Amino acid sequence: MSTYKIDVPAGPIWSQEDAPAKANAVAAAHQGKWTGQWNTVVPSQMSVVQLELPVTKSGVHEFKTDVLAGPLWSNDEAQKIGSVIAASYGAEFTGQWRTIVEGVMSVVEIKYTF
Repeated sequence: MSTYKIDVPAGPIWSQEDAPAKANAVAAAHQGKWTGQWNTVVPSQMSVVQLELPVTKSGVHEFKTDVLAGPLWSNDEAQKIGSVIAASYGAEFTGQWRTIVEGVMSVVEIKYTF
């Protein structure tokens, strides 16, 4: 199984003792594994944790949700950009989208498999 590593925001982490509970919770939410690495990026406000994630998600459960996609002007544009946005969430684009504020914001539907 192919994997990759990324840093994911985790709110403030105050110490090495504080890190495991927060990092493991973030890892579970992203269907990955914490590598043991973390870093404060904005003192007292934001830390990131390094996760190892599988390229392909597997499982029998699915969850669909809408995520922000910026303004989309046509179905052709949505079909081109939807899979890119879904991949940034570790999900798949379902092909569904809609505008929520005309000329300002659209959403695309993504599907998580776990």
